Amino acid sequence: MGKFTDGLEKWVQERDKRQKKRRQDASAVEFLAVKKDVAEAIEAGYSLKTIWEYLKEGKKIRSTYETFRRHVKRFIKAAPKDQPTLAAKNEAAASPATNKQPDGKRDATPKADKSEPEEKEKPQLPGTGGFKFDAKPNKEDLI
Repeated sequence: MGKFTDGLEKWVQERDKRQKKRRQDASAVEFLAVKKDVAEAIEAGYSLKTIWEYLKEGKKIRSTYETFRRHVKRFIKAAPKDQPTLAAKNEAAASPATNKQPDGKRDATPKADKSEPEEKEKPQLPGTGGFKFDAKPNKEDLI
């Protein structure tokens, strides 16, 4: 081998040592670090593009916009239904503690108001009974 290829080989080996490969889940970890802030910004009405640009410029995340959108969809918008949203948490914190137990703790299960019916029937306009399909045609209706 020549001088050039020896030097090139040495340089490639050193470069590989310096450049550590980024983990695949690094963008998810970065997003989870700012998840709460992103959720608050979304509820405040900011667009995802604006939030992403702000975080990118502030070097809080390094992912692309598309990756950022996927993380928002995965970690914020598709949150499990049993996990309360940020709005529900704020509403619960702002409401007075009416369901207190004798020891001063809040009762986790709100009591349903028995005065209102469970389900209300939808009012129908007069003359609209809805569409009813009968597989057997009525001969009187045929022309």
